[in-house]
Amino acid sequence: MDRLPTRQVEPLQSPPTGKKSKFPIKTAGIALAIVLLIELAGPQVLLQLSKPKPAPAQGSPAGLSYFPDSYEASRQRFIQGKSTLKSYGSGIKLTSYPVGGENGLYIDAMKADATKTMQNLIILTSGMHGVEGYVGSAMIELFRNEFMPKLDPTTTGVIWVHAANPWGMKHNHRYNEDHVDLNRNFFDQPDAYGKQQNPSYQVMRSFLEKPSPVGNAVNHEVAFFGDLIGEIIRHGTGTISEALLQGQYENPQGVYYGGAKAERSTQILQHIYEEALNSGYARIVHVDLHTGYGPRDQMSIFSASKETMTEEQASQAFQYPLVLTPTSKDYYATSGDNTEYFYTLKQRLQSSADLYSTTFEFGTMGVDTWGSVRSLRNTIDENSLYANGSTSPITEQIILNRYKEMFDPSDAEWRLKAVADFRQAMSGVLKYKGMLAK
Repeated sequence: MDRLPTRQVEPLQSPPTGKKSKFPIKTAGIALAIVLLIELAGPQVLLQLSKPKPAPAQGSPAGLSYFPDSYEASRQRFIQGKSTLKSYGSGIKLTSYPVGGENGLYIDAMKADATKTMQNLIILTSGMHGVEGYVGSAMIELFRNEFMPKLDPTTTGVIWVHAANPWGMKHNHRYNEDHVDLNRNFFDQPDAYGKQQNPSYQVMRSFLEKPSPVGNAVNHEVAFFGDLIGEIIRHGTGTISEALLQGQYENPQGVYYGGAKAERSTQILQHIYEEALNSGYARIVHVDLHTGYGPRDQMSIFSASKETMTEEQASQAFQYPLVLTPTSKDYYATSGDNTEYFYTLKQRLQSSADLYSTTFEFGTMGVDTWGSVRSLRNTIDENSLYANGSTSPITEQIILNRYKEMFDPSDAEWRLKAVADFRQAMSGVLKYKGMLAK
């Protein structure tokens, strides 16, 4: 076999002394440019993504008109609604309770008693969580327009509560002016606040409460997801859920803080509930209106722990597809909940009224992993912004946009589905309770 031809290979030589390759410098320059571009352009992209959807054009479905644009417009419409209750004659009472520490903020309660026999009383409460009051106001307006003509004023009375947390509604904040979560603030005994413990919150406190102002939106976003992964590895998702849902009573600047005493708004609602139980009505249905939790495309009827029906039984009774009861897999209990308090108060007063107190929860973010993560991020970010402010106006606006959208979605399709779900659920509950003709 012939030998393969060979050639002399020159030995590798080092670059001449004193000269360096320009490649690392170019690479570093490109990397720096990319980082700067992301830091400068990234926040603008996130800002555009956070903005609410534009209002639909003229001629949009009538159900969209139920949703108010501001606390002031919502309150004015609620007060003017008194004129539509003429069938109740002189038995109409509007009470406005100043609350919130600012001029022009009120809890407004409209009451129209049955004109002959105290058989049925329907109570709707809204805005317990401030910013959620916009959807709550829409549902009260829907009820006034579509359900009141179907009720018998001789046997059925109504109480509507507009903006249980007017400060939070006006300022698009979940908590009240004292940073208290009102739906963790309802207890029957004054000393109960100091007895509430949430060990999971203390474990997660450094993650849930940030000590410094929020900075660049992109850097902040990256840091959040990095911290979240670390917390999940160390403590698991169950600890995070327990820390949030149960409420906490030790850190006034933290999330879901339930307070150290009964807030003025809480006392007003407690007074309204007590009057209702002492008014002599045989049957009382109370619906507290909320947004946030649950599947985005289906409102949930979230029962109090006193409910004895199973999920399947309640769904069949109300002719509604999603009813969570204590037997449900996704059911959870919270401390200081106002529907739970209503039942405790009934027992203490030894009232004979047949009470059904529940929550209508309009899901906004979904129950999948991504929806849960975004909800957690928005909750922590808004609380951090409230406590520490931000060094970036763009980041601040992103956080505020996301938070408002989480509790008051601007999407027309979502709003129309919420209206349809409320109609179905309210009809089902009232028919089952004998307050609406089947």
